[in-house]
Amino acid sequence: MTIHVLSAIVWLGGGFLITAQAERAKRAKTDEDLVAVAISADYWTTHLFIPAAFVLLVCGFGMIGTGHIGLSHPFIVIGLIGWAASFALGVGFLGPQSGQVKQLAAAAKGAVTPEILGRVDRILMVARIDMVILLVVAAVMVIQPGGGV
Repeated sequence: MTIHVLSAIVWLGGGFLITAQAERAKRAKTDEDLVAVAISADYWTTHLFIPAAFVLLVCGFGMIGTGHIGLSHPFIVIGLIGWAASFALGVGFLGPQSGQVKQLAAAAKGAVTPEILGRVDRILMVARIDMVILLVVAAVMVIQPGGGV
C-alpha cells in the first residue's frame, strides 16, 4: 500500500507542480518560461508520470488480489476509470503535444511563435482537466464510497 500511495503522490504532485509552473509563467507573461515548462513536461511524462502510473496500477491490482475485495466496489471502478482517463490524456495528448512544442521551438530557434503559444494553451487546458480527474480519484480512494476495506 505504501508504494501505491507514493506513486499516486508522485503522479498527482508532479502534475500539479508542472501545471502550477505553467500558470505562474502565463500570469507573469513570460512566454519563454511557459514554453520551457511545456517542453519539460515532455521529459517528465516519459520519465516519471508514465512509470508512476504503472506502478500505481500494479500495486492497486496487488492490493485488490491480496485483499480479496474484487473489482465491484464503486471506489475501485471510479479509480480505474479515472486512471485510464488520466493515462490516456497524458500518453495520447499531453506527452505528444509537449514533444511537438519542443520540435517547434527548436525549429523556431528559440523564438516563441503564435503556433507554439496556441499549443501550450491547449496543453494547459487539458492539464487542468487532468488535474481535476486525478484529484477526484484521490478523494474517492481516500473516502472509499460504497464500501471501504
